[in-house]
Amino acid sequence: MIYIFAILFFWALQVSAGEIGIKKPVLRNLPSEYSSIFHTFLVDNFENTEKFTSKKSYPYTIKPYLSSIAGSYNLCFDIYKNKDIYRIICFSSKDAQDLSQKIDNLPEKIKFLSIRKKTEKHVYLKVLTFSKRFSSILKVTSQNGDILINYTQAKEFKGEDVEHITVGNALINIDTIILNSAEASKVFDYILRGYRFKGILIIKTY
Repeated sequence: MIYIFAILFFWALQVSAGEIGIKKPVLRNLPSEYSSIFHTFLVDNFENTEKFTSKKSYPYTIKPYLSSIAGSYNLCFDIYKNKDIYRIICFSSKDAQDLSQKIDNLPEKIKFLSIRKKTEKHVYLKVLTFSKRFSSILKVTSQNGDILINYTQAKEFKGEDVEHITVGNALINIDTIILNSAEASKVFDYILRGYRFKGILIIKTY
């Protein structure tokens, strides 16, 4: 009996030792709604991770910093090993789709991370807008200016039966679709989880 308890104890210790605490991200020049979306995504996207709690001791802890400058994303991870700073990894991404792909490649740089299997799904973005004019190639940003979807073919919706995600309350300024924080956060979440947009369909609501 003692032998069995010893095995269970060491097994539990090994499981606990593999846990990675992900701290709440620090955002700069981005919609505040991105924080919880990004935090949950990091925990869901990698094996053996959980949202950090001060009540536990982790072999590794990661503190993310995500910001936007001139539309691009800058992401840094402060990595702690047994509470001491271990490594800092930073990179830039031209848009959210590029950011998603680079995050998926993190195990190449952070060996103790293991990614969960994720399948890309290609859909259209259907945009409801009061704007009357738009270019044939558009990019999609939040009100903060971060580029969610880089320049993509756009056309007026003609009833096509295609897989899509719909966003509303959009403003089109020349070649840019500007989404409010709630709609931008929805697109940001979909992109992180593997959705890719092969075109934009515009629905004029006036």
